[in-house]
Amino acid sequence: MSGTVAGRRARYRSTIVWKGEFRALRVPPVYLTAVLLILATAAAGAQKWWGGAEFGFQHPTVGALVEPASALRAAAWQSSTFGGLLLATVIVTIGGAQLIESGTWGVLRLYEHRSHVLHGRRLCAAVVFLALVQLANGLTLWIVMRVMAALRPTPTRPPTAFDTGTPALGVLDAGSAGWGEALTATAGALLVQTLYLSLGWCAAALLRNSIGALALGIGPWIVTAPLLLLPIGPYVPHAWIATLMSLPGEAQYRLYFWVQATGDGSPTVRAALVVGCAAAAAFLAQLLLRSERVLRPID
Repeated sequence: MSGTVAGRRARYRSTIVWKGEFRALRVPPVYLTAVLLILATAAAGAQKWWGGAEFGFQHPTVGALVEPASALRAAAWQSSTFGGLLLATVIVTIGGAQLIESGTWGVLRLYEHRSHVLHGRRLCAAVVFLALVQLANGLTLWIVMRVMAALRPTPTRPPTAFDTGTPALGVLDAGSAGWGEALTATAGALLVQTLYLSLGWCAAALLRNSIGALALGIGPWIVTAPLLLLPIGPYVPHAWIATLMSLPGEAQYRLYFWVQATGDGSPTVRAALVVGCAAAAAFLAQLLLRSERVLRPID
């Protein structure tokens, strides 16, 4: 009987702890950034649809967004690029750097001295939250594009003088995505965002400053973007992400904010590189968070 009661108490404490982790994400900066990401994706899609309607036909990539799977894939593209980077960095800044800067992290370690447990719970809660935002983003984009299709219906390809009404193979479906591709892109986006989160935690543990962690979480990605134009371009993480996510080229209509990185190379190799970098960043964050320096007062 005592074992059963002890087990129930342990499960109850675990539930309370996880509720606290998700409650920590319910702050205005995180919600505002998530809403802005969703609105930016929907606005970009609507603008490109409207431009295609004015021109007389829709690009296949844009026209496919009336399908839920294609809209979900487009949301994954947005989540794995600058929009997802910004959201992940804000989450780490609020849920990590701010706690360390204020000394709250040290108080939490008095109740849970295992820093890897605290960091792991925060990381898992953030990934779940990012997955929900990604699904909401895809659903919103699909609804907006269905509305645009009803308001301004246009063909996916321009008519020709010898148009028989039969769509050419590989033209109308050039931008379409099946559910397998959409779910693969969603998983890839969460992997990339885990990399963003891990690097952000490294910055937070190293600087112990919210503004510095925010700048260091986003700045290197902006500074290193021009390196893609050099011969070392394939070795820049931007190119790894572009290959992993199968991002369309510069000539296509895009619903993400990224640099001109083409998806060259093997997606499996690029995925392994992203996983390796994320694991290395998470391990480094553990070493920095385990240091007693995070328990000292702010200098």
